[in-house]
Formats: sequence, structure tokens, C-alpha cells
Amino acid sequence: MGTADNHSIPPESKGIIPRAMQTLFSSMNSLQFKTRKFSLKVSFVEIYNEDLIDLLGESYGDSRPQVTIREDTKGNILWSGLQEMRVNSVDDVMGHLARGSANRQVGATDMNAQSSRSHAIFSVTMIQQKFVGSSTSQSSPRPREYVTVTSKFHFVDLAGSERLKRSAAVGERAKEGISINSGLLALGNVISALGDPNKAKHTTHIPYRDSKLTRLLQDSLGGNAQTLMIACASPAEYNLNETVNTLKYANRARNIKNTATVNQEEVGWHDLEHLQNLVLKLRSEIRSLKTSCISNNATNSTNSNGSNNNLEVQLKQLQRSYSELSQKHAKKSAELAAHQDNFDEMGDTVKKNDKKDHLDASFQEAVEPVIEEYEKSISSLESQLALVRAALNHTETMMHDHEYKLECAEQINEQNKNLIIDLRNKIAQLCEREETAEHY
Repeated sequence: MGTADNHSIPPESKGIIPRAMQTLFSSMNSLQFKTRKFSLKVSFVEIYNEDLIDLLGESYGDSRPQVTIREDTKGNILWSGLQEMRVNSVDDVMGHLARGSANRQVGATDMNAQSSRSHAIFSVTMIQQKFVGSSTSQSSPRPREYVTVTSKFHFVDLAGSERLKRSAAVGERAKEGISINSGLLALGNVISALGDPNKAKHTTHIPYRDSKLTRLLQDSLGGNAQTLMIACASPAEYNLNETVNTLKYANRARNIKNTATVNQEEVGWHDLEHLQNLVLKLRSEIRSLKTSCISNNATNSTNSNGSNNNLEVQLKQLQRSYSELSQKHAKKSAELAAHQDNFDEMGDTVKKNDKKDHLDASFQEAVEPVIEEYEKSISSLESQLALVRAALNHTETMMHDHEYKLECAEQINEQNKNLIIDLRNKIAQLCEREETAEHY
């Protein structure tokens, strides 16, 4: 889709269409597609007050042919009465775009001095023939060696929705604004029906026929197509409501899920004579293949008989060789048995000696870890014994000191006892002397 009044497809600047066409022609001229034949045509239609106008037509006014919309048996939308111009380069495309844009309906309103008063659709139809033969040669190709792939590019410029109060449109401008808003409303209803999963489950009818715009875009919205919408928003606070509505509109379109498949068919499927000739040719090829198979079977049968004789001769030779080898094998087996007996006798003697040596070695290997453990234990015990001896010597020394101190204490105690006895005797003598003195 294109944008509204901001004109995303101006002829004087390199916009969406020039870039797309440059990419398209570059791909067509690349080596990757050199075996294909391409044919491009462009058309330009305007929807003005619900009337379809051919912008590339040579006639004007009432003399211009009427553009109508119809649907084929496969559900594809076809435009009749519309002139399609063949193009071979980007310049050809841009020339027709500029000529058609000059014929569009524009007018001044309070919102825009060059306001688009209509919706417009610039269409590019590409037909390519893909070679499907067994070789890549294009010399004198037969029609049945190709499949035809038809692709369409619709570049849509939607006029912006208008509020009559803000645009101050009257008369013809007001009528144009109402027509524009009606088309956008119908398009919004179709987008809502296609993009809302809840509605899609219960809705069996999509309102494509509510306007010419939705009817023309039926294939692009819900058909075999991929659709891109570019929304034009304003950063000005004055246009806040319009910007919010535009974003909501684009968000609903974003929810549409389409699965596009290549639109191709083999050349000649609608030509009865071609199909009859094709059937006759295939039957002839089948007969040729059958004849070739019978001939090959006969040749293979002759070759098989000769091969069988050779195989029989080879089998007899192999049988003789097998018999000779069997006899040699029996003889060698007997010799081997005799040598085996001698070897067993010698082996017994060797085994005894080996067994003894083996036992000694095994005993030595088994004892070594035990000896090492005992040596470690003895070393540990010796260390502990040395510690105990040192502790014992220290204890004996302390005991001797205590015994000496005890003997000294006993001697002092004995001396104190003797001193007490002497003191008691002296006291007794003094007491006797005092008693004797008192009697005198």
C-alpha cells in the first residue's frame, strides 16, 4: 500500500516504485534468470467518487472506455477496459507513472493545497516463462517446454481521511471527502474481518463489495498475495487524533495473515489440440520404450546363456581345487597332531620348572608388601618406646627428688618431736620446783 496525502510515489523523486522497479529489472537481467523470458505491463487506475478512471488511457471524459471489475471461475479479480502499457526499462515505467499522476484529481483544502481527491492503484504485471526442458538451450523452444508464472505488483496510494470540520470542504470538495472516507471505512471493515481471529472463525462473508476500492484490492488483502502497508503519521500534537486512528488502522492490517503461492501453469493446458498432440506423443514414446525393452531382454537372454556356460567351467575348476586342498589339509593336520604330542611332553617339563620359578617369584611378590608393613610397624613401635623411656626417666628423676624431700621432712618432724618432749620435761621440772617453793 502507499501513503495518503504525503505522496509516497512522487514522480520527481526516487521513492518506492523507482526502487522496486530498479530491483526488479536488475533481477531480470541477472545471469540467474538468463534462461527465462519476461514480459512486463503497467496500468494506472484512479477511484474518484466511486468511479474507476484509466489514468493511462488516451480518451477523456465520456469517450473514455468504462473500467469494470469481474471475477473469474478461480476467484481472481480481473479489471477490464483498462489499458496496459508494455514496458522494457525503469525509464518506461517512470514515464507512464508521471503521465498518469499528472491526470489525477487534486484540489486545495484548508489542510492541504495539493490534496489527493481520489485513491489510485499503479499495477505492474510480470509474465515470465520458465524453461523446464531437459537442456538449457533456448533455440526453437516448443511451447510445452515452458511454464508461465504470472505476478502482479499493486502500488496503492490511499487518499487521507478527512474531517469536513477541519478541512472546511464544501460543495464538490465535500462530496469528494465523503467518497474518500466511505472507501477507507469499507477498507477498514474488510481489514478488521480479515485480521481479527475471533471474527474470522465466525464470519463467512468478507464485505469486499461495499466499495470499488475493496473490490479492486480483494486479491491483495485476502487472496494469494503479500501485503505491506505504510502509514503516514504526523508528529504535531494538533494531529494527535488522526495519528492515533492511523496507527490503529495499520495495526489491524498487520494482523492479516496470508500465505502466498507461486501462480504458475504449464503452457498449452487450455489448448485442446495441444493436449491431443501431447497424448499422441506420449503414447508413441511408450511404444518405443516397450520395443526397446523387448530388444534388450532378447540380448540379455543370449548373453545369459554364454555366461552360464562360463560359470559351469569355473565351478568345476573350483571343485577340483577344493578336493586337492582338502587332501593337503588332512595331511598337514596329521603332522600337526604328531608334533603336538611332542610339544605337550616338552611343555610339561618346562611347565614344572616354570611353575617352581613362578611360585618363588609369586611368593616373593606376595611377601614383600607384608615385610614392608612389619618394618613400618616395628619402626613406629620403636619410636613410641623411645618416647616412653624418656617419660619414664623423667618420672624416676622426679620420684627421687620427692623421696629426698620426704626423708628431709621426716627428719625435721622427728627433731620437732624430740624438741617437744624436752620442752615438756622442762615444764614438768619447773612445775615441781614451784610447788616445792610454795611449801617452804
